Amino acid sequence: MKPNKRIKRKLNRETFIQENFSDQQWESFDADEPLPQGKSEEMHRFILGQISSKQQVRLRLIRVAKYLSAAAIILMVGFALFIRPKHTDNQKPQLTANNKLQEKEKTSLWKEVANSGTKVIRYQLPDLSFVTIYPASTIKFKKQFDQKLRNVYLKGKARFKVKRDALRPFSVFSGALKTTALGTSFTINTRGHQISVKLHTGKIVVADTLTKQALAYISNVGTTLLYDPSLKLSKIIKPVETFRPAAELLKREGNLIIMKNIPLVKVFQLLTEAYGIKVNSNQTDVSKITFTGSVDTGKEKPEDVLKLICLINNMTLTNTSAQEFSIQKTDK
Repeated sequence: MKPNKRIKRKLNRETFIQENFSDQQWESFDADEPLPQGKSEEMHRFILGQISSKQQVRLRLIRVAKYLSAAAIILMVGFALFIRPKHTDNQKPQLTANNKLQEKEKTSLWKEVANSGTKVIRYQLPDLSFVTIYPASTIKFKKQFDQKLRNVYLKGKARFKVKRDALRPFSVFSGALKTTALGTSFTINTRGHQISVKLHTGKIVVADTLTKQALAYISNVGTTLLYDPSLKLSKIIKPVETFRPAAELLKREGNLIIMKNIPLVKVFQLLTEAYGIKVNSNQTDVSKITFTGSVDTGKEKPEDVLKLICLINNMTLTNTSAQEFSIQKTDK
């Protein structure tokens, strides 16, 4: 019996064997000479072996196809990584240049004025304040002051004349010191081992930049603060008081003599000329005495005028004669 060729469908191994090579078909096969029992089993095993070999070859082909696909994917990924664009050396300097440009823009916000000459220079700050910069000195500040602060950094010596602005304090950072003012003038000198701050007008506050504690509040004109950064010690030097004689005033209106802060020696000379008298006195006793008042030579007697002067200045008057008088210091 031959297999049915009209049925064209895909059969698996078990179905194919059962339909075409089952035991019943082998037993019902009509042959001239029946096959020996051993031969029949041998042919059955051979057919099954051939079918199994084909299936194994098919599985091998499937496995090889999978390996080839995986290898192709790996090759494609490697090729993509190989052709990926890389940063060239020409791009690296460009990044560095951009960074330098940003740093330059930040630096350009500041203005530095240095005096490398031998004479002082005068410079106007953005807030219309003025600074006198001494030789070998430098100031640094923002080209545009902040809305709340006006900060200047000093190396060397400079004198500041600050424009008053109550809403924006003016501060000078000079090493270890910070000097703050609203509207005043002062000089700072950082040369040497000490920093000096001298007030010319107004008021200032001097503080330690590290601890931020105020070291001095200076309001007396001419006062100087000395600060030693290494020892962290400060010292206040007050201005030397100088004697200034009061303004003199001498005025004549007829017989009236008006005097203000006139030395007593000169007063005696005026009385001598006006009354025609002589006044004797010890120059040491009267050299530092002044007189302020008025004398009417037409109405007042010379003796009465001299008695008043002696009473005010704790002195004694003696009549030597009608036209001569002696004045001396009263002994206590």
